[in-house]
Amino acid sequence: MVKRKSEIISRFLTPAITFWLKSQLEKVEDLDINISAGDTKILRGKIDRVFLSTTKAIYQGIHVNQATVQTEKIAINLGGVLKGKPLKLLQPIFVDGEIKLAKNDLEVSLQSPLLKQGLIDLVHLLLTEKKAIDNHQEILAQYEFDWQEITIHSEKFILNAILTNQQAQTFCLTLTSGLTLENHHTLSLNPIQIEGIPEIPIVILNDFTVDLGADVAIEILELSATELSCQGKVKVVS
Repeated sequence: MVKRKSEIISRFLTPAITFWLKSQLEKVEDLDINISAGDTKILRGKIDRVFLSTTKAIYQGIHVNQATVQTEKIAINLGGVLKGKPLKLLQPIFVDGEIKLAKNDLEVSLQSPLLKQGLIDLVHLLLTEKKAIDNHQEILAQYEFDWQEITIHSEKFILNAILTNQQAQTFCLTLTSGLTLENHHTLSLNPIQIEGIPEIPIVILNDFTVDLGADVAIEILELSATELSCQGKVKVVS
């Protein structure tokens, strides 16, 4: 007997999506899921729309204070889900939403392997752009980075890290940068200042951009003294 749409959603789809989402996250609180699907489409594994909202989510060590996202035209393995198998996306989807990271979320996230290494890579990238510093890779390899604090203002942030060399000497690295959107796929860091690396004088760069790629489109990026807010789209593959 074919289940009614509402029964399929409540008994199979909502638990399957909840399980899939939690498998992608380290932690999630107050998760709310709303699924819209037509009678005919749902039986073919097609979902018109899914809306999600959550608080206190953690993804690869990145702490998010609040998130609301939605996506449309989703194709899933409904037959497998009805047999108790994990949900799979049969084609990539674009997720449209908003996330908010409070200042304390950002500071805790500095210790995540994803963000920690990403910031080290950013320092390498910036010093590469400053072509006068030929041996910066050898210089940075001498140090362990411990990102300690972030201060955010409107269109500006300040990052502080403790550098420790092989002789256990410590130094304070400060990275200060403006942060705005140049377009939906490009972040503008201007101006940037790096100071505190003993072997490298103060570095100042202007008009440095970061290409986010075609799979990301940021529509709004706002910074304040208390939080970072971002609205946009990102491509998701199962």
